Amino acid sequence: MLLILFLLQLGIIASAAAGHQTMTIRRRVQEESPLATCDPEQHQCRCQDNDNDHDLQGRRSIRVASFGHHCLRLRRNADAFESIANITIELECLGYNELHEEILADAKLKTGYYDGFMFGPFLTGEMVKVGGLHDLTPYVQQGGAYDLRWNDMFRFNRENAAVYDNKVVMIPLDGDVLSFYYRKDLFEKYDKQPPKTWEEYTELAKFFHGKVEPLPVSSSNETVTLSGSCVGRKFRCQEEHWIILILSSMTQHTGTKTGFLFDTSNMEPLLGEAFVETIRFTEEQFAYGADNEMEGCFDSTNIAKMNSGQCAMTYGWGDSFTEGAKGPPTSFVSGLIGTAQTPGSPVYLDRLSQKLAQCTGATCSCKGDDAASTNACLNVAPYTAFTGWSGAVSSFSAKYRQDDTTDFFAYASSPEVSLFDTIPNITGGAPFISVDPFRVSHTNAQDWIDAGLPADSVVSYLETIKEQQSDPNAVIDIRIPQTPAFLDELKVVMNEHISKINEKKSQGLTGDDLFSSEEEKWEIERKLRAKWKALIASYDRENSQNLLEIYQRSLGIYAPTYNNQDLSKIRPVGLTLSCILLATSLGFACWTFLHRRNNIIKVSQPLFLYTFCFGCFVLGSSIIPLSIDDSTTSVSGASKACMAFPWLVSIGFTTTFAALFSKIWRVVRVMKSSMAMRRVEVKYTDVLGPFVVLLTMNVVLLLVWTILDPMKYERTYSPQTLESVGSCQSSGNVWKYCVSFIFVINFIAIIAANVLAYKGRNIGSDFVESKWIMLCTASILQVMLIGAPLMALVSENVVASYFVSAILVFVIGESILLFIFLPKLYEIKTRTGSSKSSKNVKISMPSVTPSTRERKSAFPSSRDSVEQRESGAQLKDSVVQGEAELGGE
Repeated sequence: MLLILFLLQLGIIASAAAGHQTMTIRRRVQEESPLATCDPEQHQCRCQDNDNDHDLQGRRSIRVASFGHHCLRLRRNADAFESIANITIELECLGYNELHEEILADAKLKTGYYDGFMFGPFLTGEMVKVGGLHDLTPYVQQGGAYDLRWNDMFRFNRENAAVYDNKVVMIPLDGDVLSFYYRKDLFEKYDKQPPKTWEEYTELAKFFHGKVEPLPVSSSNETVTLSGSCVGRKFRCQEEHWIILILSSMTQHTGTKTGFLFDTSNMEPLLGEAFVETIRFTEEQFAYGADNEMEGCFDSTNIAKMNSGQCAMTYGWGDSFTEGAKGPPTSFVSGLIGTAQTPGSPVYLDRLSQKLAQCTGATCSCKGDDAASTNACLNVAPYTAFTGWSGAVSSFSAKYRQDDTTDFFAYASSPEVSLFDTIPNITGGAPFISVDPFRVSHTNAQDWIDAGLPADSVVSYLETIKEQQSDPNAVIDIRIPQTPAFLDELKVVMNEHISKINEKKSQGLTGDDLFSSEEEKWEIERKLRAKWKALIASYDRENSQNLLEIYQRSLGIYAPTYNNQDLSKIRPVGLTLSCILLATSLGFACWTFLHRRNNIIKVSQPLFLYTFCFGCFVLGSSIIPLSIDDSTTSVSGASKACMAFPWLVSIGFTTTFAALFSKIWRVVRVMKSSMAMRRVEVKYTDVLGPFVVLLTMNVVLLLVWTILDPMKYERTYSPQTLESVGSCQSSGNVWKYCVSFIFVINFIAIIAANVLAYKGRNIGSDFVESKWIMLCTASILQVMLIGAPLMALVSENVVASYFVSAILVFVIGESILLFIFLPKLYEIKTRTGSSKSSKNVKISMPSVTPSTRERKSAFPSSRDSVEQRESGAQLKDSVVQGEAELGGE
């Protein structure tokens, strides 16, 4: 009854916790918008537990979440779509962080509160992990509705941005790619060309920095002092994109699906010499940058500085062009902004050595004639930073709601509707919409020119966007769990470093005095690598699906590997052997307890018999952690099981064998005293010595192993064979010494036990079953002699190693139990005589053949006196009585 009440209380607590989480989402939404209040009689809304999915006019309704200025666009789209589809769209506008927190919390709770959402693709990995994104592949394959025209999407958007694990999970509503923007009038004046490399970018920034130039669109001949480069570097304000832009030009060189931040074969961070160069280029750009870069973001530095005429060049999203094309007071450089691809790199990062190598057509993504050449060329890797806002549908909505929501996003993404959102209103002071082209049809220059944008600038902008979005080596942002954590570590280390450079800059230092040393740059690289690897290891420990697999799935390159070391088929055999050994141990322990007053059990000493059962039980339980791998638990759980196995085997074997050793040592000691015709008392404390010594040495070695070099579960993949192998591995060499010492110590103990067992082999079985003890020790020695080399032979094969280990543990445990207990079972069953007092048990004397001298002294001849014979008989009776008493302790 108490157990039932306890379980009911747990259920109430769990329900309350889930309700609290759900209400947290509701409360946040209610504070943001009254439409979220769960009262369909008063508001046009839907509650989690309400079946009324229609508005007051009886039309179906859906709920969509969006962010900031994108709500202006979606509201306009929703108003038009409601009249077309005869449905109601409840649009909830949330803050940037709140939006992503809410939709992820909703997905984790599986409430389906939101039917759809316009979100940042960086959250895709987390959403897929909890099953929160509805598969839109069938919808797209069937052609969609409302003129979706999927093939009109840029190649990158339809093949990469909208796809995760080879499934369409989003409908693009925006196209983000970083481009290079510059003052055409200044470049023409000084006969300069857009930079092809980051080295050239630095040289141009240095050239323009500090020049005094007339302010365009000024009637008063006003002048400004130019900044060579304007890039906002405020902490946690999109500054990670500028770092990745430079880094990816060296780390991704053979296609989008090869990734840019981690090696797709082993999740090793792609840093090395490429990151050191990235730091150098960042320092140089900062040295010739605007004064307030550490306080400014993209809009206040990259855009505003450029539009005010104070900057010669920058890089960023399409907003730099669309905002710059507007008239005063938004922009004073309208018609003067040129667009080009961001710089490339003449070198690429070798992923194995982490060193830079010269690019050729065979190793890098080069353009034109260089693509098929062995000559040096430039690697081009357009960076689609943020990837572009997209519309996704919840997996936890009703089917018809999913259909309505998908239709709405298809309508908002359709060529005609989205073109209206993409072409900016160039009227000065017009709202900031921030939608970049994501369709081929968006790049028709005439549509933009008809809207009043400058012809020359529009052509270069649209051609650049089209070329970059269609590039097979376009860089896609990471979309895996822990993405914010990875990027935040990058922000932290770079902000700390650039802040130091800023302090030097404010002190008036220049040149080499301003820049960091090579060792300082490498220290930052090592620091970031360690942080990223720690994040990867932490995630893999706590989750059954590792980040490498998720990363591969995000890029669409995951191929399920054939696990040729799978334990699923052999695991039942091992667990069956474990159950048999556990049941046998418990059974013999119970049998001993039931017959504890039997003389045979008393002579054999129940304490030792219980010890045998306990040790064999621990041995049998060791097969359970041996059977655990990453298919049955997380990597962290599998790693714990790795170390649990040697602990259980060692303790179980030591306990059992120490009892066996103590018992045979006790027998031999009594035998020697009997041979000398003297009485000896052997206490339990006298035989604890071997047990304590053996157990202590094993435990100390296991502690050293566990603390200094613990085994961890790791799965290695082979991209060539598509095979994977999961096994327990230690990173150092300490484990080798510990295992060797443990084996040697126990092997020596087994040899000693066999020697003692051989000496006491002829003692009668009624005394202390010496024959069966000898068989136990001999079988253990035989198993070790055969098992040790066999384990070495199969160590590379996880399945074979598992099977051999389970068999060895089973054979050792069962042989000890059967050799010790079966003779007693037989004796108790067959003996028909009445029970005798434990102090009057008759035991046979040692059946030994003494030497001539021993025979003369132990057994008097006929010439010996009667007194001598009587004295010897009394001594023998004394020994017999003493041993019987010992057996009855």
